[in-house]
Amino acid sequence: MSDKKQITLLVTDSGLGGLSVCAGMAARFANDARYERIHLVYFNAWPEQDRGYRHYPDPADRSKVFDNALAAMAKYTPDHIYIACNTLSVIYPFTRFAKKTTIPVTGIVDHGVQMIYNALSRDVSARAVIFATPITIHENKHKTALVEQGIDPERIITQGCLALAGKIERAPFSNEVKTLIDENAAQAAQNLKNAGGTVYAALCCTHFGYCKDIFKDALARHTDKKVEILNPNQAMIDEACREIVPGGSPQISIDIVSRVTWEPAGIEAYDRLLSTVSPDVVDALKNYRLDGQLFSIELE
Repeated sequence: MSDKKQITLLVTDSGLGGLSVCAGMAARFANDARYERIHLVYFNAWPEQDRGYRHYPDPADRSKVFDNALAAMAKYTPDHIYIACNTLSVIYPFTRFAKKTTIPVTGIVDHGVQMIYNALSRDVSARAVIFATPITIHENKHKTALVEQGIDPERIITQGCLALAGKIERAPFSNEVKTLIDENAAQAAQNLKNAGGTVYAALCCTHFGYCKDIFKDALARHTDKKVEILNPNQAMIDEACREIVPGGSPQISIDIVSRVTWEPAGIEAYDRLLSTVSPDVVDALKNYRLDGQLFSIELE
């Protein structure tokens, strides 16, 4: 158990996907007896109002922009940074920050790899579909790591879901989101025609966890197989909270910061998604700090 009386944990994502991780941490930390004070910071690393990381075609540019964001995160003097974003997790090793920081940094990709590996190792007849953003699929970190650990590549299907994260960001309850998920599930199912057992749907984009039931129903309908969801968001929460000692009532403060604006309709949607998990995080979202100079997006 730590002798520190307070701790600062920073969660980052490009958008609101990783806010579910922050909310999960806040809910679990409510009974933490290790610390008297816990400061949670949610740092939105989305670079421009209508321009995310996939709009930077050069990988070097992506890493530069995220490096700028990481430098700004360090100013909060966090005891740990959690990258609750698969896209940013695969970019992170290429940043200058990764090579010099002394701050512990945890990316979410390893959680997804471990969950998929555990599932496929337990059930040798099962297959897994990795649903992720096109950048994450292109980098191929999940599948490469699984193959290196002895998983047959034929058991791993990858499905890059173009524009889906952005749609969930803006309108998670929309019919357009349901349609996109259905289309991606149908495409993945084409590669599962000979699947013999359970199909595991690994939601390797933090936004996708908000729609886990839609993914499960769509993939089951298109494959006529038993489908189980693997959500790395939960694994990241578990890791951050693994040393919780129930019985305490720490003072928890939450700050949410962004250099881009979130529309009121979007905030209302995430109120619906997260209010039963952590009302405090929802309140912080409603009062987030908008700072157009939060981090630099200059590439020079």
